[in-house]
Amino acid sequence: MISHEELTDTSYDDIRFEQVIVEEMGTLLPGQLLAACDLSHARSLLEIGCGAGAWLRAVARLYPDLQCIGIDQDERLVKVANALAQRDHLAQVAFLAQELNDLSPTLFPQGSFDLVHLSFLGRYILTADYPRLARMSAALCRPGGVVCWTEAELPITTSAAFERLTSLVCEALQRAGQSFIPESMWEWAELVAAHSGKARVDRSSYQRRHLGITPMLGRWLREAGCGAQRERPIYSIWGIDERIIHQAAYAIEVSAGQPAHQGFVAQARRFARQVKPFLLRTRAIEDQEYAALCDQLDTELSSQEFCGLSFLLRAWAPRP
Repeated sequence: MISHEELTDTSYDDIRFEQVIVEEMGTLLPGQLLAACDLSHARSLLEIGCGAGAWLRAVARLYPDLQCIGIDQDERLVKVANALAQRDHLAQVAFLAQELNDLSPTLFPQGSFDLVHLSFLGRYILTADYPRLARMSAALCRPGGVVCWTEAELPITTSAAFERLTSLVCEALQRAGQSFIPESMWEWAELVAAHSGKARVDRSSYQRRHLGITPMLGRWLREAGCGAQRERPIYSIWGIDERIIHQAAYAIEVSAGQPAHQGFVAQARRFARQVKPFLLRTRAIEDQEYAALCDQLDTELSSQEFCGLSFLLRAWAPRP
């Protein structure tokens, strides 16, 4: 059983922030998804990237006969999630610490779950293989079940320091080859440049302002084999789009004075600490400058004038 001290010192902000996100999204799952996957008659659900388990515990309270399993790489949050499930007398809920890229068949048999929910995996951008995770999720979902993916971009804010941090992270990811821009896109840009008589494309001059993970969800789900067939296929110069991926978008305000603000500030500070080694290693910024940036970040995020919006996308599709 986790102690009160551990909960207070390490995880309270995570728990509260997860609860606020669930509340701000309004519904645990879209009605259209629940119509396709009636959880009142389902047997089991898996959440990949469960964090402290706020979403999964809320689902379990609504569907007490549903076996719910959550996995996450953060052992600290998994420990908290199990303690909270025990506190809430949710015997049908279990949380496991597990590397997300290592969901072997020995952990869960294929076709074990009626719903597989991938949740905010952008935080593992340096370690997660997203296309592989989509394929594994589809394999773990029973035929006729649903794979759902909820993801977020880095917020847009009025903090100059946070916007600078966002641009640094995107620059470092580009340098490390972790961008979601496929190589074929660069080849196309270079072909256009050559045709117009311009110099080669300078990739170092490209300045991305967003992670770009949300536009990829539909592609990853389609490539994993998810999606119902369209009655009337859509034709384009790229071929036929035969699979339907459903999507719902959300905007959550993280401005000063709003419910999500305190949790966002805690998440932003932790994020700044976590990405520091990566930013220094890729030489996106020097140590002394980064320390000054973090001081500026603390001041601006705590200001009553601070405003911000976080954009989320939920994409889902049945597994044929």
